[in-house]
Amino acid sequence: MKKNLWIIFIAFVYFAGFFAHALYLKKAVYGDGIFYYSWLRSGVVDHDIDFANEYSHYGVAQPPTPLGYAGNKYSVGPALLWAPLYVWTHTLMMGYGYSLPYELAAGFTSVSLALVGLILLYRFLAKSFSKQASFLAVAGIAAATNLFFYGSLDPVNSHALSFFAATLFLSLLAQKNRSWFLVGAGLGFLALFRLQDVAYALILFTHLGGGRKILIRILLGFSSVFVWQLLAWQTLYGTIFSNPYMFGGEGFNIFRPHILGVLFSPANGLFLWTPITMVGIFGLFWKKSWGYIAVFALELLLIASWSTWRQGASYSGRMFVSILPLLAIGLAHIYAKILKLRFGRQIILYSLTLPLSVLNALFILRFLLNN
Repeated sequence: MKKNLWIIFIAFVYFAGFFAHALYLKKAVYGDGIFYYSWLRSGVVDHDIDFANEYSHYGVAQPPTPLGYAGNKYSVGPALLWAPLYVWTHTLMMGYGYSLPYELAAGFTSVSLALVGLILLYRFLAKSFSKQASFLAVAGIAAATNLFFYGSLDPVNSHALSFFAATLFLSLLAQKNRSWFLVGAGLGFLALFRLQDVAYALILFTHLGGGRKILIRILLGFSSVFVWQLLAWQTLYGTIFSNPYMFGGEGFNIFRPHILGVLFSPANGLFLWTPITMVGIFGLFWKKSWGYIAVFALELLLIASWSTWRQGASYSGRMFVSILPLLAIGLAHIYAKILKLRFGRQIILYSLTLPLSVLNALFILRFLLNN
């Protein structure tokens, strides 16, 4: 099957999974997605940031802020990307912003951008690897990781969008005549979805030999985009230096990280539930991509140090979805090595990709049946 047909097939599966799941549940907003969606609904329909009515509608709560608002520790980035299609839907329906068409508009945007992220990832990988190795790596990410779950079945969340933002950042960084301002803006855009992804800045350290001019451009670019989150914090909490994740008894303890639990927990351990991610890490070590490994290690430390390191009702390690583009580099490196073998390469390739994809689908089915 030609690559274009595979792309169409993957897109069909992702969209079919989204609509089938949402129509079966008669909703697309639940869990953490409620809080991301509340930024959107409150801003577009109510023209305020008073989430009391949204939280009442969905039956959830958050600790109050110093200004007396219902708190919202979740980032504002998803609402910004969902807004265009949501506003268009609201213009047509003029409803209250809670009905299924509104929720489908947000989810459709996330699924679409997850697929765009896969295309960007392929183009990024193809600059360093063969087209076949790049395609196999992207197919592995699409079918054998938790992107399949959060990019298709549960897209009204931050994860699919953070994956897209990560591929965009890497694409900007890989440009021959790169603009350091745009690279910084890409990093700020990435941080708009999950603040932990500032860890991607570690990749930039190898490029800072050009002096302060590069650093200043990166910082200006970062600030020009991340200012939206700062404004949200200022308006809701009264300061741009707020850390909403420290409210309500939550916090970080970097001296007692639950690293083994995050990676191998029977409940949702990253390596246990999506073992292809472990293959990707192995590939990064084989390639000696220390900058990418450092990003993964820092994100692992942050996630494992958080008081809710179990990540709630998470399919695999959902907080690692934004790291999948880096793991794809490791996968592409391994596939490139396999493709150079004279004998048995097809057997090795299919014995790696297909079983892990089937296993992922079975694990997702089990997760859905139990939740």
